[in-house]
Formats: sequence, structure tokens, C-alpha cells
Amino acid sequence: MTYLPQLKTLTLLSIATLIASPAMAQNEPARESVAYVGISVASFSEYLGSDDQETRVLPYLSINDFKGFDLFGPNLTYRLIEVGTGKGLDKWSLEAGPKVSFQGGRDSDESPNLIGFEDIGGSLPLGGYIKSTIGPVGLGVTAGQDIIKGHSGFTADASVGTFYKAGNFAIQPSLSVSWADGRHNESFFGVTNAQSSTSPLAAYDIGSGIYAYSASVVSWIDIQDKYALALIATYREFTGDAKDSPILRADDGSTNGASVIVSLSRKFDLSRF
Repeated sequence: MTYLPQLKTLTLLSIATLIASPAMAQNEPARESVAYVGISVASFSEYLGSDDQETRVLPYLSINDFKGFDLFGPNLTYRLIEVGTGKGLDKWSLEAGPKVSFQGGRDSDESPNLIGFEDIGGSLPLGGYIKSTIGPVGLGVTAGQDIIKGHSGFTADASVGTFYKAGNFAIQPSLSVSWADGRHNESFFGVTNAQSSTSPLAAYDIGSGIYAYSASVVSWIDIQDKYALALIATYREFTGDAKDSPILRADDGSTNGASVIVSLSRKFDLSRF
């Protein structure tokens, strides 16, 4: 493998972080500096556009507001700008800053249709994010350029969502759209003439454009103020030229995909550090 399997799996958590900043249906409590450490079970596609599902048990870690840093899955952000009246029905907020994340790649031995293809290593998109809440609606945009020569491309995501909390239960649904440049799309959806000559797939050229729409939901229950049981579920539908890719149209490919992650974690107070 060209990257750690754990990192490949954790990239699915990044889907959830593309959600717009949660807009509260009630006043948001004071921000806490905490970490959640535990274990998760994840089911996900073997690679982008694969019809084969894989299930793994993995460690879970998230950090909220440690000196301005937030960590969720493979996504690390820093709040450089934070303004507004707060989060709630009659409030607004704006937040922005740098962001770095890890995105998994693809190995040619994951499908007999990828014979002769080069492996796509893990990518590290470096860029930024901006998100805002206006009453009960949250909007967000993230973008980044791969800096470690995985897919070597530039990606961007825009999303809209909302947030509701009642007692110890919270839920955050969202919709998002994903765009990428030609280097990213060619890596995952394109087939060169050389690759076509060694595999059953026809040659296919693809440029930049929107490649997927996603619907996600993140929900969790606080247990005795020390533990949290969380669910992250995402459905993704490929679109545009990506949907017509021979890789997705192959017998083991798919023009849609779903992932489900369930985690149980313990909460740790970081305010004293």
C-alpha cells in the first residue's frame, strides 16, 4: 500500500467536515476545549468509484477548540477569523482560516480492471475554509491544493446545512457539491491510452468540473457528560464527466457510494493545558 490503511479509512470522516458550519436552532452553549478519544467502526467504498465495500475497526480522535485548532478525522483547521453575534435563530457568525487534510488514494491491485494503472498515493490538500451561519442555516466552502503529489490536484467543496440540539442529542444534516481540477479528476476517473492497452477499460479523458453531490448526516448522543456515541452517514452521487468514467461504469464500479461510521468515545477536558 502507498499509505497507511487507517488514514485511508479516516478520509471518510472528512466528508462530514465539508458540512457548513452548524447553524443552531437554539442558542449555542459556550465553546468547550475538549478531545474525544475512542473507537469506531467504518464501512466505505474501497476506492473512489468502487462498488465494493470494506469494513474496519479504527481508533477515533477529534479535538475541539484547542487554542483555536480543531481536528476532525484527517482535517486540521485553525480559526484565524471569528466574528458575529453568535449561533442561533436571531444571530449570525463568520469563521475562516487555514486548513490541511489527508485524502486517500487508490492501489491498482484493488480491482482487476485497474491492471497497468499507477497507484495513486495519499494526498495532502493545503488551503483554507470559510463558513457562516445565518439564523438556522449554515454555509461553508473549503478548498486545497495537494502538496505531496498524490493526485496533485486542486479540490473545492461548497455545502449548506443546519444543526439541531435537544438535551443530550444533536443532529446535523447537510448537502454538498464537490469540484476538482483536471489533475484530480484525471487521476481518479481518467484512463490513458497506455492504461487502456493493459486493462479492459476504454481510454477516457476528463478535465476539471463538478464530480459529485453528497448528502450527509452527523448525529451524536452525550452519555453522562463523559462519553459520546456518534453516527456519520454519507451518500454520494457522481455527476458530469466523472459519472461516465469507464472506471465507474466497470462491473466493479459504481456511480454512487455510501459510507457509515459509528464511534464511541470518551471526552477529555483540554482547558487546563
